[in-house]
Amino acid sequence: MGKNRSVRTVREIGGAVKRDWDCYKTGLLAAAGIVALISLLGHGLCPSRELLGLPCPGCGLTRSVLLIFRGRFGESWRLQPFGYAWLALGVVFVVDRYVFHTGQKLWKGLLVLICVGMVVLYVYRMATLFPYTEPMTYYEGNLLRRMYERGLF
Repeated sequence: MGKNRSVRTVREIGGAVKRDWDCYKTGLLAAAGIVALISLLGHGLCPSRELLGLPCPGCGLTRSVLLIFRGRFGESWRLQPFGYAWLALGVVFVVDRYVFHTGQKLWKGLLVLICVGMVVLYVYRMATLFPYTEPMTYYEGNLLRRMYERGLF
């Protein structure tokens, strides 16, 4: 027989969300501040691209998810197929953590699979698409290059 899962009430879910917010708000707000600062200094959200000019394994992920929400599924898949995986993982996480409150093994295992898959795809794309195909392009306006051109090092 499988585990007996009890579904939380709305009040219990609200309490769990509040506890998580109280526990993690400093880190979440700091991360949001860093992303905001990077986007103000450059043209995007990716620290790797903004600082070094190089794409990272997650490059294109934000645009991919936004394209999914806009119903442009093919474009999303071509840009970053793992946008679908991260959305699915988000749903699994929320349901598991707040509705059923189980041991979290499912979403943790999926997280590992997604991260490994993204690194494998990144290596393949860097070998076959870099630097001419979005999102695997070189950003010439990166901070390191601007500092070098100004003689700062």
